[in-house]
Amino acid sequence: MIRPCFLGSGIATHLGTGVAENLAGLREPPRPPQRLVRRVEDRVESIPYQPLHGFPMESAAARLDDVIDTVVNEALREARLRPSEQARMALFVGSSSFDISVSESRYREELAAGGDRLPLRSSSFGNLAEAVRKRFGLQGEDYTFNTACTASANGAWYAARLIQNGAIEHALVLGVELINDLTALGFFGLGLLSRSTMRPFDAGRDGLVLGEACSAMVLGPGEPGRFHFRGGANLCDTHSIVAANTDGSTVAAVIEEALADAVLPASAVAAVKAHGTATPSNDEAEAAGLLRAFPTLPPVCALKPFIGHTLGACGLTELILFYRAIEHGFLIATPGIGGDSRALGVVLNQSEREMTNGHFMLNSFGFGGNNTSLVISRA
Repeated sequence: MIRPCFLGSGIATHLGTGVAENLAGLREPPRPPQRLVRRVEDRVESIPYQPLHGFPMESAAARLDDVIDTVVNEALREARLRPSEQARMALFVGSSSFDISVSESRYREELAAGGDRLPLRSSSFGNLAEAVRKRFGLQGEDYTFNTACTASANGAWYAARLIQNGAIEHALVLGVELINDLTALGFFGLGLLSRSTMRPFDAGRDGLVLGEACSAMVLGPGEPGRFHFRGGANLCDTHSIVAANTDGSTVAAVIEEALADAVLPASAVAAVKAHGTATPSNDEAEAAGLLRAFPTLPPVCALKPFIGHTLGACGLTELILFYRAIEHGFLIATPGIGGDSRALGVVLNQSEREMTNGHFMLNSFGFGGNNTSLVISRA
């Protein structure tokens, strides 16, 4: 069976643009969120947000194209595929909002100009993938994933499975999530937003901070020594329309299925990248599931305190941040956040520890009950 290796990656988050800037940001304390000011009925509300660094918001359409082109080009440069390989490459796009930011911007312009005023002129989830295919000359098939917070994780996993089975040779996986009112006001209405910063698994956690991100990865066969997909699993939890079962049963089930697919015991996992939304029920379910699945819990880290919750982009974005940090010899730490096991029984890594090789689990648990666990390895 072919091993789906990580051949190249590109990334843009609140921490910066490119792998180097993001790794530097992960070695600093998490930054406090910025504020997105929006009118809600007859009042003005301030919504915590972690916007992209270095991409001004003057034009929503140009901004979306610019950040996608930036991260895809970074990933392609590193992958160094032949032109014929790039042309045949399949595309996998994962997002929660796709190009809704562009639709909202156009709608506001039409309202101001007194035009036709159509909120969504084209609502196909495939629009973004089609645009990317054309810009980069991709002739392979394209797939779009809209499974809430697991969207880009599922895109990466499906791409890996097709490579393993010989159906495709290379894949470009793209995760994207940009600011839009539909998302921001939706989470505000649900009462899930933090009043301060994100503190996963912490006794003082009070909700999430929304974040923007765009990330890209090229997958394909590669030489030994590269990070690669070892296994994974995706399950749907029907316990609730919005959350996993807080007893941890469904979270433990997807973790155990991923380990079985990777042919690894729980004791072989060197570290876990948690989903860690810092919301009460989601953290409860994840903590309970981890404690069910791991008799002895390995070191656990969380990335959302640094970049916010990037929703459909978080699976791929956090995968890239995690594996790049390990390649540079360290496990990400959140000093002062999630450091007390008395809250939920899970302690986040509090100081950088040396780590370069091993098997690692990365979890994404989506709004609506879609749960994905991935196992990646480096010999």
